[in-house]
Amino acid sequence: MKKQNIWLWALTAAVVLLAAALAETQGQLGELQTAYSALQQEVGELRLDLKSTQNRLQEQEEALERAAAQTAPQPEESLLERYELTPLRLDAAAHQVELGVSLTLTTPDQSAEATLNVYQGGAERKRLAQVELTRSGDGIFSGQAAVPADSTSLQILVTVRTGGDTATERLYEGRATGLLPMALSSRSGEAALQEGEARITAAVRLREKAAAASEQTFRLYRNGQLEETIPAASGQESGTWEGTGTVSCAAGDQLEVRFFCVDGLGLGYEFPVRTWTVKEDRLAPGWPVTNTPVLVWP
Repeated sequence: MKKQNIWLWALTAAVVLLAAALAETQGQLGELQTAYSALQQEVGELRLDLKSTQNRLQEQEEALERAAAQTAPQPEESLLERYELTPLRLDAAAHQVELGVSLTLTTPDQSAEATLNVYQGGAERKRLAQVELTRSGDGIFSGQAAVPADSTSLQILVTVRTGGDTATERLYEGRATGLLPMALSSRSGEAALQEGEARITAAVRLREKAAAASEQTFRLYRNGQLEETIPAASGQESGTWEGTGTVSCAAGDQLEVRFFCVDGLGLGYEFPVRTWTVKEDRLAPGWPVTNTPVLVWP
């Protein structure tokens, strides 16, 4: 009887403890629910604040855009209706190209005068030439100026004086090769390694307005040395040239294909097309570090 009472008391105590634990847990759950509701309310308020801030920012951004549009300087009308820079002849000894310059003004003026200035360099530029342009009866200004064909930073400006006003406009800025007759608009090359030889196929397209070219070939280089010259055949489309050749090679060699041609002035161009690094079992393709052609003087 005593054992039964002991078990009964123990069970009663356990039930009491469990009830107390459940009550405490329910209290904690209630506190958590209250905290969760408060957090939800706080998040809702933050979302409203964020939306309000976004609206204010959008309004300020739109106001700034309107102010910028009202205060932005309007583009000035060009002085020139048209102009042309045309290579005329070579000075092979000095590595210079004689440029012909012609231009017409947007607003014809019988009293207008125009001066051409050619500079080389960036911040500390150096004037290479200054030419007073001659005005013809039909209002065309013209003249000639020599520019170094290997210049990497060339600037050509024209200054126009009409009455008491003077204004300057830029005709060209960049590498001197950009003024020359020949340029590529696209290039491509593929190669395959077979029994110690690289079979290379290359193709180029001349710029649409490029002058007529002659002596077109592809040149294959290995480690900077010319190994093979292959004829370039005219492609199916106008201004395209293609060629295929092979060159012996070993692992570690650097291969390169270049396109060569000569313009109507007699100046030669060697355009970089594609490069490869020879691995043990393949050719890893790459691109030349520059698109600028090497000039070959007569």
